[in-house]
Amino acid sequence: MLSFSILDIGNVSDYCNTLSDVLEKLDVKATVFFVGRVAEQNPDAVAILDDDVDVGSQTYSYVDITSISDYTLQAEEVSEGKRAVDTAGNLGSRLFKAPYGATDENIYSLLSRSGILADFSYEDHYNVYRDGRFLKYKAAIYDWSEYSVEFFLSLQRSETPIIIEFENTRAVADVSAFVSKLKSGDFEFVKASEIAGIDLTLRGV
Repeated sequence: MLSFSILDIGNVSDYCNTLSDVLEKLDVKATVFFVGRVAEQNPDAVAILDDDVDVGSQTYSYVDITSISDYTLQAEEVSEGKRAVDTAGNLGSRLFKAPYGATDENIYSLLSRSGILADFSYEDHYNVYRDGRFLKYKAAIYDWSEYSVEFFLSLQRSETPIIIEFENTRAVADVSAFVSKLKSGDFEFVKASEIAGIDLTLRGV
């Protein structure tokens, strides 16, 4: 799974438009997480992404939610981030990624009260809401800037999902070159919904 975090950096609309074109050209699926405020300011960046891309939120202002002592304010960061993304893209997003990977004991109630069903905040797993609770699933998660394409091509085949994380700090041309080389390997490119087994991006709602 290619996972992109869209932060308040550079020209977000141009980046997402170009990224959408590259993903379509390479015929790969992906998952994109927006900061709520960024989605609110760049609705076209969210709307341009097609059905092969899942869309999630990362709080409204990209804040470490564990640094907020008031539960109500934590809940507002999560719910307003989701609302902004949903409004921008005319969709119902049901996946989340915590800024800086920071979560605390409140995370499960914060997500469930906002209708979020999958949490990709962690370094070695992700959580999916099933039967009234969040369940943990193992994943191999990598920052793309720290590994070569050859590293990924050399990985042994496994049932454990591989998640490669990107941020909009590097040119899409670099992403395109990286993913193009990845396509020479024996990989199935999936989006979050396929890993979780739940439709995590409802469009036109």
